[in-house]
Amino acid sequence: MDAPTPADRKAAIAAVFDRSSATYDQVGVDYFSAFGRRLVERAGVRPGEHVLDVGSGRGAVTFAAADAVGPSGSVVGIDLAPGMVERASEDARSRGLAHVSFRVGDAESPDVTGTFDAVLAGLVVFFLPDPMLALRNYRALLRPGGRLGLTTFPPQPDGAWANVGKALQRYLPGMKQTARPDEGPLSSPEALAAALEEVGFASSATEVEPFDTEFRDADQWWSWAWSHGQRAALERVPAGEVEDVRAECVELLRPETRPDGSITLRQYIAYTVATV
Repeated sequence: MDAPTPADRKAAIAAVFDRSSATYDQVGVDYFSAFGRRLVERAGVRPGEHVLDVGSGRGAVTFAAADAVGPSGSVVGIDLAPGMVERASEDARSRGLAHVSFRVGDAESPDVTGTFDAVLAGLVVFFLPDPMLALRNYRALLRPGGRLGLTTFPPQPDGAWANVGKALQRYLPGMKQTARPDEGPLSSPEALAAALEEVGFASSATEVEPFDTEFRDADQWWSWAWSHGQRAALERVPAGEVEDVRAECVELLRPETRPDGSITLRQYIAYTVATV
């Protein structure tokens, strides 16, 4: 079987997130929105600025940026998944945010006009077939003094959550780890800094912060796991094995489970801001 082309990979990722769009960031867990608020803060988004959010999903970064720029600014969110764009657009209308718009688009090569004060990419660049191309394109879209803000996953500690990831990864045989690649510009903060310099950014800095996600019980965690990119693995579990896999994961999480059934997921998030 031929290896999937970049276009095939993008289509597959878009389809997974399209199927996730109804519940993405909607299961009562403050996750992507928390990262979005922090990224906007770190990128120094200010009133009146014009911002592009690539891989915008349901608007975790977009709406945080909209709050920061206010009605005198503007925010455009693009995502390959039509379901994400449709639901985020509905959310923007319901909030009365006339200065926010969403459209279907490729986070690797955004088809947008004009330039921006900030380009933001929350937990998306590691999904792209050619991250270097994406970084070059983001640089070209920024005005003098503009900022690029990225969030990525640095290496995570071993433990219960890592074991759950390994258990689910076996349903994606032959697929490279995307969130924590072992090569290329996203393999380390040093590699990313060198890549950003290569494509023309004057300076960059990366800081890693811990983040705790709280689940009231294993059922909420399971719903959450189906609501984002982990769905790609879960959909490949044979129908007759789904409950067995769930039980296996719940057992792996037992060390992180309190007597009342609640569970804490501690992860580390890398925030990178580069300036033109």
